[in-house]
Amino acid sequence: MSTSGIVGEEIVKQAALASAALQEIADVGAGANARQLLPGAVLAMIGPYSAAKFFAERVVQSGTFNAELAQSLYTKLLPLERMVDDVLAAARQRGYFDDPDAGEPLRWLETCDEQVKDCMVALEAMLDPKVDDLMAAAMEEHQRGETVPLDSIL
Repeated sequence: MSTSGIVGEEIVKQAALASAALQEIADVGAGANARQLLPGAVLAMIGPYSAAKFFAERVVQSGTFNAELAQSLYTKLLPLERMVDDVLAAARQRGYFDDPDAGEPLRWLETCDEQVKDCMVALEAMLDPKVDDLMAAAMEEHQRGETVPLDSIL
């Protein structure tokens, strides 16, 4: 099996694990014992979500471009990223970020989510055929001396 096939299968596996963990977090809800159950549920989510992020980062950072793999990663990560956003919003609304036990795992999940968002933006850019044209135009502008260093603007 090709490397892209292996990575694709691993993303599917990690996405399924992350999705199941997200469901566990949703099941915790706002009940009386939610504050005790939430940290464990969040920690169960971070592992597979981080693993999915790891594989997405490797695809983004690789020297080769595989449009099918990039599209597959994007398709698998998008619903997870949206679910994590919903979980984080609900946790923030319920004040769980202020809880010493639940707050720390939630902040770890939030950090991982921001990194996933960065990968998503990179994957979108990889899949956008206009990006190459925009980059070429920017390089031509730079070579003509029509750009200025950023520090001269500040």
